[in-house]
Amino acid sequence: MNNSSSFSSFKKNIRTSKTLPAARLSPYNGQLLLSTGVPSLDDILTFQCGGLPIGTILLIKEDKHTGYSKLLLKYFLSQGIASGHHVLFSSTEEDPSNFIKGLPWITNDDSNDLDDKAEADDKMKIAWRYKEMKKFESGIKTTPTIFKNKQIPITGSQRQEQPFCYTFDLTKSIPQQSIDSASITLVDATKWADEQHDESMYDKLLSEIRRVIDQNHFSSSATPSTGVEKNALRIGIHSIASPLWNSNSPHDLYRFFHALRGLLRNSSGLSVITIPAHLYTSNLEPCSFIRRIEHISDAVVELESFAGSSATVNNVYSASYHGLFHVHKLPTINSLISPSVKLSILSGGGGNNLGFKLRRKKFSIETFHLPPEGGLTVRKVAKSGVDEGKKDPYDF
Repeated sequence: MNNSSSFSSFKKNIRTSKTLPAARLSPYNGQLLLSTGVPSLDDILTFQCGGLPIGTILLIKEDKHTGYSKLLLKYFLSQGIASGHHVLFSSTEEDPSNFIKGLPWITNDDSNDLDDKAEADDKMKIAWRYKEMKKFESGIKTTPTIFKNKQIPITGSQRQEQPFCYTFDLTKSIPQQSIDSASITLVDATKWADEQHDESMYDKLLSEIRRVIDQNHFSSSATPSTGVEKNALRIGIHSIASPLWNSNSPHDLYRFFHALRGLLRNSSGLSVITIPAHLYTSNLEPCSFIRRIEHISDAVVELESFAGSSATVNNVYSASYHGLFHVHKLPTINSLISPSVKLSILSGGGGNNLGFKLRRKKFSIETFHLPPEGGLTVRKVAKSGVDEGKKDPYDF
């Protein structure tokens, strides 16, 4: 009796998940998932073909020298626009409308990817004794989703046909007609900087988010309206807690994160927020301010670029990767531990040896590993007791 009841409940959840476009139900804990736009990041957060759970906050700690965190945020927003989700974006660093115009878009070229061909040409040829060994898979294999049309259908019954994760091309910008037809709310927080009000900038942003949730029926506690299609809300906030966010007390930001998490838990929304954590570090250790923000967030990742780092002097690191990818916290909604700990391909077993690459057309996260020692660049030195003109029988 209990088994049949659980099975019927599971089927009911599957039918419910189909009401949201480009959503997937986790077989591990029944949580509804949405893609971040980066398949390797989806795998790290939950497991392969996973994503970010509905109702959660992903905090990305920015790198000091580069803007890779901004790129992850762009992937997240592009995935939302392509999937027909409602997108809310706010920033004090740049004009939100210009940020949206700079989003990458879905590939419309079915030819061989130049990045893949270049990467294949750059692969190191190693000694014959390694050729028969099993190849070490360091990344996530994905099947490109190719669309010839610039405009992606996102309404009506075709919404259910949307793929879970699109394939984006960093050399292609989002078409203006896709921006015009999408549901986008832009919140320019810079206009609040010079205003003198009792509310902080974080309180005003929270009011805008609450208004969008109420007006577009994203709240799960509200009575569903007849004839209104259920949709997902994606909230992107760039470089929160930077000096441009005027605040009298750090408690303003604490209240914002607590209130935002409460709103997302009771709605069909999720959020990705970047924060310049390097501004609040001392002796390479995050201060209590950053630790408290990490505690409030559901998932925390960090990008550490090799640019400006002593690691760049080592060509073995810089030639293969552009930086390290650190996972500080994983979402544990409806479970005691994250499914990524056991099921993830890249970080299975709780490992944290990850690196990232930025190619001409794509960004990817892979398992960080060094190539075989020596490779083609090793210099042969004559061994003691062996003439330089004679070949050493043990020198392969």
